[in-house]
Amino acid sequence: MRDLTKIVECYSCGLFVEKSSDIAKELCPRCNSKLEIRKEFKIESLVFAISSLMLFFILSLYPLISLYLNGQELNANILKTVYILFEQDFLIVSFLVLFTIILAPVLNSIVIILVYFQINFKKEIFKKSFLYDSYYFFKEWGFIEVFIISLIVCYIKLVGMVSATKFDIGFFVLLAYLFCFIMSNIKFEASAILDD
Repeated sequence: MRDLTKIVECYSCGLFVEKSSDIAKELCPRCNSKLEIRKEFKIESLVFAISSLMLFFILSLYPLISLYLNGQELNANILKTVYILFEQDFLIVSFLVLFTIILAPVLNSIVIILVYFQINFKKEIFKKSFLYDSYYFFKEWGFIEVFIISLIVCYIKLVGMVSATKFDIGFFVLLAYLFCFIMSNIKFEASAILDD
């Protein structure tokens, strides 16, 4: 009996081809198109996902931007931003900021970590289709980069209006968090979820 894990289908012409040991020569013999090689889960994705969760914890402690107005310092961290919007009766905006800036990126990183543990420890905590759909849902709804752009625009607009405005340490942690979040999604191979 043939080992079916070493057979791949050409998506151009439909021919089933046995994989060779030379990855550079993975071309279809019939149509000469490149065969899709399934990639394994990369450990770098797990490292970046864990790093982004740790950076989010640090991010929630430090203020993002500080304003000095009439001798009084005003600052807010990422969680206090949602609270301030909620307090001023911007309920829909506060919910959108909560979901797109906090929940979706954090849950995206948690899904990547869960996938790693399910693949490596062969324990099914959640169904594969649920993790696959969750990964893409949270990946598409995470708008942390839009939040950074809005902070920069806010900083530029406030420079002339208040006596002193500065980015605090939270903003720079936010940039590192964004880098880790994006890298975890770039390094993550979603097809590894559905592979056995």
